Amino acid sequence: MAVGPLERKFYAEFIELLGIADRAPARDDFDSWAALRAAIADRFKERTREEWTAVFGASDACVAPVLSLREAPAHPQLAARSTFVDHGGITQPAPAPRFSATPGAVRRAPARPGADTDEVARDWGVTSLIEGNPS
Repeated sequence: MAVGPLERKFYAEFIELLGIADRAPARDDFDSWAALRAAIADRFKERTREEWTAVFGASDACVAPVLSLREAPAHPQLAARSTFVDHGGITQPAPAPRFSATPGAVRRAPARPGADTDEVARDWGVTSLIEGNPS
């Protein structure tokens, strides 16, 4: 889970929904941060990601599931914002940032791993890799 309730009102909702409001160390006490971190981690271990997603889903507690690259395109918020695009049969992140006057577009499929190694090495002046010399 990604957690970021920085403002007091979001943090208060976070520890309430997490179920540790009665025992969480004070967030303003920097010396207690290790204990607070441990309390949060221990509590998150008690449920699955899906269960916590349901707990925090409709809240303002600034908590969201961490998704894999296979899961992310199907997430309702990411889908609604067109965060991913399909190009050449490959789903990939859409160009960012997005500008209304000069929208970006995916023009080609991503390169295969290692496909441009020689070109990149030449650009960086690392010709020993191209010539087979390991030094």
